[in-house]
Amino acid sequence: MRIAILLAFCSVALSAQTVSVAQLALWDDQPDKTLAQLWGTAAQNPKSAAARVNISYALLSMNRLQQAEWAARESLDLDPANTQAQLILGWTLAREYRYTAEALDYLRRAARAYPVGHVGAADVLAHQGSTAEARAELQAYLASGEKDYRIPAQNWLKLLNLQ
Repeated sequence: MRIAILLAFCSVALSAQTVSVAQLALWDDQPDKTLAQLWGTAAQNPKSAAARVNISYALLSMNRLQQAEWAARESLDLDPANTQAQLILGWTLAREYRYTAEALDYLRRAARAYPVGHVGAADVLAHQGSTAEARAELQAYLASGEKDYRIPAQNWLKLLNLQ
């Protein structure tokens, strides 16, 4: 699943001008320029968890998973209740094939604010062999009313129901 879905969740920390420039640079295949802008903003706001969330999202988008994990953890050190950081950390751990209780916990906590976390939690649970729980997470996503990944979630749920 594309990590691009996280972009909508991670654009709160920067000024409107910087966000639009950062988003443009991300989508114009200028990730290093984007990352430099985000690090500059984080340096100006050393206590900003949201600035670290933006960095972790950019790193995740660049498939720099260990660095994305580090930035998300740093964000959670600054603000343990930051649901965006929880989502990114859980997603990153799953992308690193670390289908652990920690990844599941972060994704489930984030799903309260960002229903797509249910899809990530279903992925972790499916890899852990917990098919019934994976089904429940997909059903929770579908019940949330979110539409972005409705069809893939429905299709995946059909496959899990065959097992």
